[in-house]
Amino acid sequence: MADVALPTFKKRTNKPSTTRKRPATPPPEDSGSDSSYTDDETSGSQIKRRKREGVQISGESRREPQNLSKTSAYAADRTSTLTTNDDATKTSNWYTEASNAAEAARATALPARETQEQDAGGAYKGAGGYSNFILKDREPGGKLAGPVKAPTNVRTITVTDFAPDVCKDYKQTGFCGYGDGCKFLHAREDYKQGWQLDKEWEKVGKDKKAGKSASGVGEEAGGDAEEKMLEKIPFKCIICKEDYKRPVVTRCGHYFCEKCAMSRYMKGKKVQCANCGTDTGGTFNVARKLNELLEKKRKREEEKVEESGEKEDW
Repeated sequence: MADVALPTFKKRTNKPSTTRKRPATPPPEDSGSDSSYTDDETSGSQIKRRKREGVQISGESRREPQNLSKTSAYAADRTSTLTTNDDATKTSNWYTEASNAAEAARATALPARETQEQDAGGAYKGAGGYSNFILKDREPGGKLAGPVKAPTNVRTITVTDFAPDVCKDYKQTGFCGYGDGCKFLHAREDYKQGWQLDKEWEKVGKDKKAGKSASGVGEEAGGDAEEKMLEKIPFKCIICKEDYKRPVVTRCGHYFCEKCAMSRYMKGKKVQCANCGTDTGGTFNVARKLNELLEKKRKREEEKVEESGEKEDW
């Protein structure tokens, strides 16, 4: 039987392989150690090629190793001069050279401090031979007199307010919670003029010369007390800042509108007096004498205005 060649079968893949491995990069010639390597040696990545139209030029380039052992050096130009502005640390010295020289002379004129060294031999010489290690001046310094030198690193300005504002609460109601400590002006345009003060002073002098009876003095004292009491009563409610409507008085003797006091106590749950802060306990009495007191106060103000008008006519 003649020899017959055996058939061979070739196995083909479904998809053509489009990747290839990059050949190993040879080590650099100038490096003799085995530890030197590049990024291309360790990468071992596969490069995919895409079909593009036209002519493609492919080539391989080897990255040269960088020598990082040397640092770059730069030289200065040295042509420009350095200038200092001292904007943040600028000082102002208002003293002349003569004053500076005087200060230096005064500093050198201070008595020198003396120290006593311990005896090198170590022999005991009694209590009088003890060494003094405390530094003392020969003469005590004199008193400082005259102006003190101002600091040179502090800048100060002075602002004076020549237009003081009028206290709004005191002008509207005649009462201010701050009292004499209020920073605004308590002005109600009812201050006495100089001629009024002179007239009162003359009247007091005449009364002293004529000699008043005890009853007259008592009546005058009573009138002063009543006037002080009227000055303490605001001519308007300090809560609503309007005229009193059905006024009430608290235990501490302060007057409010009935509606203002009750609404503040019921809705605001505020038991303290709006004027002095005393606990009212929710007790408000009808102020029957307030209208009379306000009428007296109004009459006295009218009398003051009439007196000032008569003086102007003179």
